[in-house]
Amino acid sequence: MSDAKKSVRLCLILTDIFLLLLVLIVILLPFGVSWYVEVMHRSQKLPATIMVTCYPCAPFLGIALIMLRRILKRIISDHIFNSGNSSDLTVISASCLTIAIITLIAGRFYLPFYIVGGTFIFLALIAFSLRSVFRALSEKYESENDSQQT
Repeated sequence: MSDAKKSVRLCLILTDIFLLLLVLIVILLPFGVSWYVEVMHRSQKLPATIMVTCYPCAPFLGIALIMLRRILKRIISDHIFNSGNSSDLTVISASCLTIAIITLIAGRFYLPFYIVGGTFIFLALIAFSLRSVFRALSEKYESENDSQQT
């Protein structure tokens, strides 16, 4: 097995781990936030702010991870530059942008969310850029295959 395939398999395993962690965090978030507020002596309004922000973001993060998993599965099976990957990258970009908007709004109430929002804007930009590259290369690859078949 090539090193590239090993790297993609590792990414696939990490994606599965992150999906599992997302489910655990969604389940344990109220307990974790309450513990944090008690230990760090933060405002009693903080748990509500964090939960009202994180719960709407969770489905979008889950969707982005599932789309990433689909892309990695296609790459393992040597379907790298196809329209499915570029459309999945579009969904990932939109999910990251949605999370960025939610967290930037929440930053007004808890400043660390501004950092999260900025990070997700950056991730949306990366995903959008990759989508453009994948789309251009998939169109080139498909046109070459069409010309070879005729």
